[in-house]
Amino acid sequence: MISFKNFVQAIQNAITSASDTIMDKNLSILDKYFIESTEPATDGDAAKSTMIPKSVTLQYPHLNSEGNIENLEIAVPLITLVPLSTTQVDKAVLSASFEMEVIDGELQLHFSDRNAKGGMFNKKPKTAWGRMEFTFSPQETAEGFKILVAGYEDILKRQIV
Repeated sequence: MISFKNFVQAIQNAITSASDTIMDKNLSILDKYFIESTEPATDGDAAKSTMIPKSVTLQYPHLNSEGNIENLEIAVPLITLVPLSTTQVDKAVLSASFEMEVIDGELQLHFSDRNAKGGMFNKKPKTAWGRMEFTFSPQETAEGFKILVAGYEDILKRQIV
């Protein structure tokens, strides 16, 4: 048997752990599409770390002022070439059937087979059966991340137009 309080706490710990894992995965996008550059410390200022977008140079056909097609070289941040998606849990449902009993004033849960026979003499304790369902919903992608990618996309558009 497990106390109801410990059961809920275990679920909360699992949710927190899953949330931390998702957050770490989402932050790994920075490592995938940006390079860290560190500027040395100067008089009175600490060293400065800057994330620079990984980019490729592409040739883009463009009509010049004379009406001729020429290739224009544009710098394209890699983050603008991939779909914006972060790891998320769409919906997680935990369902559990359990036997409940109050022992020493605390609700206890027992996850056993409802059809199992009791102990000696097939006698079952005074318990009730319950069912619980938890639904976990994700948070949306951070607005700052959406704005960051939109800014890079705007810069890319200005290079082409």
